[in-house]
Amino acid sequence: MFTERYTAIDHLEVLSQMLQYGFDPTAEVRLNLDQEVMVLQVPDRCRAFGVTDRDRIVPGISIANSEVGVLSLSIEAFLLRLVCSNGLVEKTEVQFRYRHISKKAMQEFQDVLRQVVSQSQSSRDRLMMTTRTPVDHPLDSIDRFARQFLLTKEETEIVKAAYHQEQGATMFHIINAFTRAAQDPALSSTNAYRLERAGGQIMSLVRS
Repeated sequence: MFTERYTAIDHLEVLSQMLQYGFDPTAEVRLNLDQEVMVLQVPDRCRAFGVTDRDRIVPGISIANSEVGVLSLSIEAFLLRLVCSNGLVEKTEVQFRYRHISKKAMQEFQDVLRQVVSQSQSSRDRLMMTTRTPVDHPLDSIDRFARQFLLTKEETEIVKAAYHQEQGATMFHIINAFTRAAQDPALSSTNAYRLERAGGQIMSLVRS
């Protein structure tokens, strides 16, 4: 299904441009693929940073697409939490979305990649800020965000169960609950991606 629009030239062009920005060609990538969506996430471990004494975060790029209209082609910043392999798809300052893979997407890919990569420093600062942002009632906050992002009751319970695996009273713990929940095997690739994006959108709400 997906291979019809991804030509060999497109693959080579994307890989070539990513290598120019220092992405390791031997690095392990994350791939979620089902009948609705494809989500490819490429961590850049050379730019890893710490947010707590035990937490290291690896920035990277996330490319998502759907051939059945579930979502448009999206190129976004991606953050991977090494301690538990949680992934967070960040809400970027500039939205890069296309109806499908096209010449326009390939022509703009280099500029898109440059802007996403340059966001890493602000991502680091914002994520560290979440570790210092207190939350009085974490479960109530999860419920509010669940309503905001139109989560189902089942998805909300999965997020709460994820929170109980690593409880805390900061925004970092709320975000981590959403991104950890995305790993639940009961979720489709589409819903897992939605939860990772929800984590990124929550992070974007934190201000100094």
